[in-house]
Amino acid sequence: MAELRPIKPLLYNPSVVGDVSNVITPPYDVISPAEQDMYRTRSPYSAIHIELPVEGGGVGRYEYAAQLVQLWQQQGALRPREEAAFFVHRQEFEVQGEGYARTALLAGVRLEPWEAGVVLPHERTFRGPKQDRLELLRATAVTPSSVFSLYEQPAAVRQVIEATTRTEPIYTATEGGVAHSLWAVADPAQVDAISDAMADRQLYIADGHHRYETALSYRDERRASDGVTDPDCAYNFLAMSLVAFDDPGLVVLPTHRLVSGVSQNLVERLADSLSRAFHVEVLDGYARTEDSLSELLGDGAPYAFVLYDGRRALRVTGGEGVREQLPEGRSEAWRALDLAALHELVLGRALGVPADRLEEHVRYTRDVSGAFGQVDAGQAQLAAFVRPTSVHQLRAVADAHDKMPQKSTYFYPKFPAGLVINRLDLRLPALAARVGS
Repeated sequence: MAELRPIKPLLYNPSVVGDVSNVITPPYDVISPAEQDMYRTRSPYSAIHIELPVEGGGVGRYEYAAQLVQLWQQQGALRPREEAAFFVHRQEFEVQGEGYARTALLAGVRLEPWEAGVVLPHERTFRGPKQDRLELLRATAVTPSSVFSLYEQPAAVRQVIEATTRTEPIYTATEGGVAHSLWAVADPAQVDAISDAMADRQLYIADGHHRYETALSYRDERRASDGVTDPDCAYNFLAMSLVAFDDPGLVVLPTHRLVSGVSQNLVERLADSLSRAFHVEVLDGYARTEDSLSELLGDGAPYAFVLYDGRRALRVTGGEGVREQLPEGRSEAWRALDLAALHELVLGRALGVPADRLEEHVRYTRDVSGAFGQVDAGQAQLAAFVRPTSVHQLRAVADAHDKMPQKSTYFYPKFPAGLVINRLDLRLPALAARVGS
């Protein structure tokens, strides 16, 4: 079902840019304003200049990013890879003192509409981010960061990856506490082995829904402009970092909610209003740490979250009866989610936040102590601390063709911008195994 192609990207040249650690960045949607300033000053070749551009050179930001892509190639800072390849990308990192390693196969994946069932989503998208990414694509014809997807890994793919990672990487880099190693897979036999093994696989987007839909729009524009459909044009493919469902380094972290602009009276009455559907316990003697919250939420209750309103903290749990109060017409996989109960029964029913105005009242954070602090400082009325959504829940919701609430998953770490900069303005070699088929 999935068609994978080796790609011919731009790669940084360490002899010009220096340590690659200084030029890769997180993807555009997780860089804070303060971090933007830091990355912009770290190196004139930083990927942020094309991943999240600003105006320069007397032109708009998208045009300036396009100029930089060309200039960096002229200067030798970026080198086009002439031989198409798959790539293996390993990330080594720590979470709460425990070490992990996550390994991805980075490949060009043929773009298909959601309804084709080849690539499955689990989140809704919004027009604003897609329009920004589309304008950048139109100007630059490159994608500095990849979409993160999950898959069942065939044995043949695992064997190629294991053999590849026993060799010397193209380069290594460390950014934000994460060590990156990158290898190329260009041997024709290995390329065909991967492509053939993946041909019957479905892919589940973990992170990058907006970029995927943007790539579809860009592909359609280019096809219309060309007046012919060439299946080997690179714009028919999207660079994806593919991680196996059973990868031991697959870490999902929780994203907590900060609520503002609702009736204070409703906030103060939460314990009473929620007790009709949930078990509500006032907490004493808890620590404002991730470890403490994990213990409070980790007892296996079907639904669980902690609410803090500046006066007290409530541990809210629920049994199967909660599911009966959730909206009909949604999948059983969706109805089993903690966040479905939080958004529908707490934010919607108890606090009166309309689903179509959620962004006006809810902000998202991973910072536990910061969330407590914002409520204490009056910058939010309520903090809702949640458990991480599992990859199995993500898969179940996607298989049911349903969508999770916003910010249901936070996979850590993110795949960086700049490690592999995929080019869309060229043709990719046809796979030998597919020719004439």
